[in-house]
Parts: sequence; structure tokens; C-alpha cells
Amino acid sequence: MYSRAYILLKREFEELKNNNYEGITALPISEDMMQWDVDIEGLQNTIWHGAFFQLRINFTSEYNFVPPVVKFRTIPFHPNVDPHSGKPCIDFLDSPRKWNRSYTLSSILLTLQVMLSNPVLENPVNLEAAHILMKDETLYRLIILRLFHQPLPSKDDGSELPKEPDKLNRYIAAISRIARENINIQKVNYQTRRSYICVPPIQTSPDSQTETDTVTKKDQKKEWWKRKSVEVSINEPWENEVDDLVAWTNSLDTDALED
Repeated sequence: MYSRAYILLKREFEELKNNNYEGITALPISEDMMQWDVDIEGLQNTIWHGAFFQLRINFTSEYNFVPPVVKFRTIPFHPNVDPHSGKPCIDFLDSPRKWNRSYTLSSILLTLQVMLSNPVLENPVNLEAAHILMKDETLYRLIILRLFHQPLPSKDDGSELPKEPDKLNRYIAAISRIARENINIQKVNYQTRRSYICVPPIQTSPDSQTETDTVTKKDQKKEWWKRKSVEVSINEPWENEVDDLVAWTNSLDTDALED
């Protein structure tokens, strides 16, 4: 018998494939669809474009009453991603009280993609990344480019290089060392209380890609990380249909079917 979570994820997988969101691929790696591998590319017209990140998503049989566990396997140097565990700081993933059963696999993945180019500097989980971004945005951009082996800007591009030539190299070496030392770390201590102000879940309607592109254009402002969150509506899920399907499968006479 298929579980309720399996049926929901099966349908959400079809939705994801039909929408074919740019820069997002996700595949179940377990037969029960509880474990997924995900690749996310940074949005266009941002410093993250061209950088690909691997994630692992673990659902439980209680989905969608509770959120899944999401972790970056390729950990970005980002204020809202824990540098040790790879867990993103997204309120509805961290707090079951803020989770809504209307959220889907697509809305989770789109929110993660938008989060990369929309860092929130209040209560960051990567203090070093937040500190550099607030103090020297140019240096932060250069670090991201160097970490992902993209060409550094030249003076002809109109970009300012760091005043201290060795400063960038020191940061790169330190960040790379931290990544190597913590690659196998599974546990991390978190604050028991934290207020979250994160990117809201993205609407998963037929216009979702258009909405994502709109967010991308807003990111081109100078103080792009201070953009206010946009209120979005979320379509009603297929709760009743799934519940009826689960009830029907559970009522089947397996002995009669085998005969």
C-alpha cells in the first residue's frame, strides 16, 4: 500500500517536471520517495548564476503535516546557510509551527533558489558571510566568484578590487579550510530561540517562473539584500483527493487481488 506522503510526493514530482523550472532538478533516490537529491543553480543576473549546488531532502511518512529536512551538500558562503551542517535558514523549514500544508516540493525548491540571491542579514547563521557582506559588498562578491572558479572582474568592468591584495586570498583560504574540516560533521548546536525573517515560499502556479524572474530583476538594485519580502498567495492543495485515494487503497482486499 502506498502511503499518503508517497502519493503527495508522486504528484508534486509530476508538477515539478511539467513546470520545468530553470536551474532546478530534483530526483527521488529511494523507492518510497522519502529521500531526494537536488541540484539548484543560482538565478540569472546575480553573482550566483552559473554556480550549482547539491542538496539532500529527507521527507517522512508524516509529510505534508510536517516539513522535510533540507541540507546543502555543496555549502554556499551565505549568511542564511549554516557553514557546518548546510541547513538553510528558512523559517517554515525550521519551525513546524510555521509550516503550511499548502507548501509543496516546488515551492520549497523555488524558495531555496531565491534565497541565494536574497540574503537576510538579521539573525544570520553564517556570521562571517554576513559580516563581510555588510562591511564590504565588493569583497563578498569576489569571494563568491573565486570560490566557484568564475572569472574575477577587471578594472575595465568598473568593479573595484580589494585595497589589500592579500585580503581576498586570506578569506578564501580560511573558508576553504572550514569547508574541508566540516564536510563530515552531522551535528551542530543551534540557539534554542531565534526569530526568523526569511524569503517567503514562492507560489507554484503556472506563472511561477515569471514570478521568479521578477524577483531576479529586483535583485539588480544596489542594496539588493535589503529588498522587502513580497506577499504571495499559494494555491490550495489536493488534500481531499489524496485522502480519498489513500482510503480507497487501504480498503482493497489484497487476497482477492492476488487471486
